[in-house]
Amino acid sequence: MQAWGRPVGDANGVHADGNVPVPIVLVDTDEGITGVGLGAHAHLDAVFPAIEGEDPRAVTALHDRMVRRTFKAGHAGAVFGAIGALDTALWDIKAQAAGEPLWRLLGGRDRRIPAYASGLDIALTDAELIAVHQEYATRGLRAAKLKGGLDIDRDRRRLELVREVLTEAGHGARPALMLDVNESWTRKQAVRHVGELERALDLVWIEEPVRRWDAEGLAAVGRGIRASVATGENLTGLEQYRPLLAAGAVDVVQAAAVWGSRTSCGSPRWRTPTTCR
Repeated sequence: MQAWGRPVGDANGVHADGNVPVPIVLVDTDEGITGVGLGAHAHLDAVFPAIEGEDPRAVTALHDRMVRRTFKAGHAGAVFGAIGALDTALWDIKAQAAGEPLWRLLGGRDRRIPAYASGLDIALTDAELIAVHQEYATRGLRAAKLKGGLDIDRDRRRLELVREVLTEAGHGARPALMLDVNESWTRKQAVRHVGELERALDLVWIEEPVRRWDAEGLAAVGRGIRASVATGENLTGLEQYRPLLAAGAVDVVQAAAVWGSRTSCGSPRWRTPTTCR
């Protein structure tokens, strides 16, 4: 359980108590290494036999084994979540076995990457929103993504408030601002609302302006606004990205900690060991 200490949520709902469940899957090996995956869980009983007793360092091959085992159930939704959970845990095991962090194992060069603040903040008052981003600013963040989509006037006001906070923290440097509406608009609403925001603000991107699978709609939104279109965190499987890419419907391709092509999901501990020599 992650306790935020304040209400958290988006256009689709709010956790008023600020407590968000965080299910975890732990995969043990017979070499004493445990891999960790995070996220919602389902169908692990059906997927785990594909990797049981195997060398966990063969991550790509084991991913393919899991897909083949669940072929008739499809490569998306909850089944892919279970595959992602175990896939993430296997990558964790492989990095630990190699004695280096995963970012380096995967070929990363730099320990530092640009970051932005995103606080599931739709339920916060203006004063609370300012206080949260003032705290983020003390940690060096100069970019922010707000949750919105239910009230365009409120979205504009809140973005302007955060812009003021981050501009002051950056000694006048213009901050990067983004808005995530979590699929709450139609195509025409998205073009109209973002157009209104862009009269007063420079948005880096609008996230999930329409439904995640609406390639034509996302492309239409992208043609009608200046901001980039971001989506993908709720897609399940590489094949769901293809129509969006083919249609030129997405500028910022996102893969979440849950779902995606190689992502994470959760469960109680799995104690059947895999081999790691």
